[in-house]
Amino acid sequence: MAQKRKAQEAFGQANGRLSAFAAARLAKQPKPANADVRGSEETTLGAVVAEAPYDGHHAAFDISSEDGIEDDVQITTSGGPSPRTPLSTIKPKSVRELEDGSLEINLRSEETAVCVGIYDVEVIKGIIIVYGATLTPNSGRRRIYAPSTAALPPLVARRGGTVIRLHHVKCGLSKLGKLSPLFKKVWTKGKGSKGSFSLLYSTDDDELQRSLSPLEVDRTTEKLLARLSIESNVKTPRVMAIGAKSSGKSTLNRLICNTLHGKPTVQKLQYLDLDPGQPEFGVPGQISLVEVDAPLLGPSFTHLASVASEQYRLVRCHSIAATSFKDDPDHYLACAKNLVQHVNPRMPLVINSCGWVSGLGATIAADLVKITGVTDLIVLDPVDETLIELLQQKATAITVHRTPRQPPRPSARTPAELRNMQTMAYFHQRASSVDTTWSSQPISTARPWLVKYTEPNAGIRAIVSYAQLPHPDLLAEVLNGSLVALITIENPHLPTALGRPDGHDHDNNDDDPTTWLSSTPEGLPYPLPHDHEIPRPLDPKHSHCVGLALVRAIDVEQRELQLVTPIPAHQIAALVQKAVVLVSGSFDAPEWAYLEDLYGAGGGEATGRPWVSRRAPVGVEGAVWRLRHTPMSRPV
Repeated sequence: MAQKRKAQEAFGQANGRLSAFAAARLAKQPKPANADVRGSEETTLGAVVAEAPYDGHHAAFDISSEDGIEDDVQITTSGGPSPRTPLSTIKPKSVRELEDGSLEINLRSEETAVCVGIYDVEVIKGIIIVYGATLTPNSGRRRIYAPSTAALPPLVARRGGTVIRLHHVKCGLSKLGKLSPLFKKVWTKGKGSKGSFSLLYSTDDDELQRSLSPLEVDRTTEKLLARLSIESNVKTPRVMAIGAKSSGKSTLNRLICNTLHGKPTVQKLQYLDLDPGQPEFGVPGQISLVEVDAPLLGPSFTHLASVASEQYRLVRCHSIAATSFKDDPDHYLACAKNLVQHVNPRMPLVINSCGWVSGLGATIAADLVKITGVTDLIVLDPVDETLIELLQQKATAITVHRTPRQPPRPSARTPAELRNMQTMAYFHQRASSVDTTWSSQPISTARPWLVKYTEPNAGIRAIVSYAQLPHPDLLAEVLNGSLVALITIENPHLPTALGRPDGHDHDNNDDDPTTWLSSTPEGLPYPLPHDHEIPRPLDPKHSHCVGLALVRAIDVEQRELQLVTPIPAHQIAALVQKAVVLVSGSFDAPEWAYLEDLYGAGGGEATGRPWVSRRAPVGVEGAVWRLRHTPMSRPV
């Protein structure tokens, strides 16, 4: 094999101009002893950068992005074996395998056991702490989700002579890897593995040699959790953590939830999920209020809330149809205010905020502190002191806790991929009152709901766009194969919720939708701009989000939309008596859905895929497959 050329040989003499990423990366690289970048005329700055080793990801140079959405740069590579990291502190002789394959482990005080995969933990004797939750023999079995894409939670014994059993389980979530590489090699050893989890003494025990790390809680955080636990005896706390992206807010919020939920005086607590880019209980693009009655023992895609769930009950939800509020902060604040009105004042409240702590993000954070009535503000340093002073001014009685941010860990998934994993898990879930299950069948096999979009008996009243306003001629193509939010509106408030002007008498027919709805070539109901203004988003006082749906197809002849959604049938039946509006926007494209059949068939060419169309003849020898892409919008 021919020897590879250096960058300078391939592209000629460098001109010394560098991108911001290259310059910043260069500053962090050790300089060769014989290289003087500033003084040498023969060795240019560009040549040094070209020959510098690449670390597999761009460094995060700014602690806060423009809109709080994490950059898609923090990924790991397989360039070489990672250094050995100790995980479990127990001795192999303390582990006994039972006849059914489960493991019985004896732990001394402060000893830990770390596993990767999905398993049930049962405390036979003693007390353990996992993810901040206290488990005893009275806790029964608790399901632990420990994927390789997140820090692995250790099972920590709080007493000597603690005995636990780890049980293998069957879970549809572990089978989603057959449908998408997003979930591939996330759980156990992989092909041929009979169990659902593996006990790891160190990272060397992982047969897939993944980049694994344990969940570590520093002493400062432990003291903070203990203080919040004690103070909850005399007050009902409302806790919000403020920090930049990748500072550990999500993990800290889970620790707080589990710490408070484990107290005898706290039966339930509520979680105000105000981060549309990285929600804890919903899909990206939504904010919600959730009633929590079980510990959080896994990453966010393992405990999505639903109306039917007794463990994570969805109280109310709004969709902003985007992973950031930067395009419409007023609507975001209006939705947050409405959710706060449904908070139970007798329950502790944990508030999940965005990782945007500068500029507009700082202003919104200050407004949220005032709206939610925060009692305890946790600052994950470093955060601008001016922002802290502003937040303190917004609240009448607030206690500020300072703690250092957690160092970011390399991840095998980018933030965009993690959002797609959450959305994919949402569409495959089958919510129930006790345990959520997941279907391992491709989403194309799900029977779609056929919804009329024209009168009489229209199932939806309007289709609203929160993003760029597509031209009516292009609306059908924009919708087909996209994600939409299902919003319910009380019938008398339909014009008000859609932002129609108030104070008109009934002679102007403003309550008649035909006067302010246009009809696209396919007959889709599309609100007309009022006085040449862009239609306003739905008023959260008169509307709320039921869930997401995937537009499988538009049947123009029957005037029907084919919608695929995990919303239960009984909840869909309740929508018949209400006005339903579909909202499209800046949701992430559901590319995972388009490719499930392909990956489910083993990578071969599947037939009858609903997400693609066939054209012939194009190019060389016959037809080609193509994905439907969203066309560019043009002014109405």
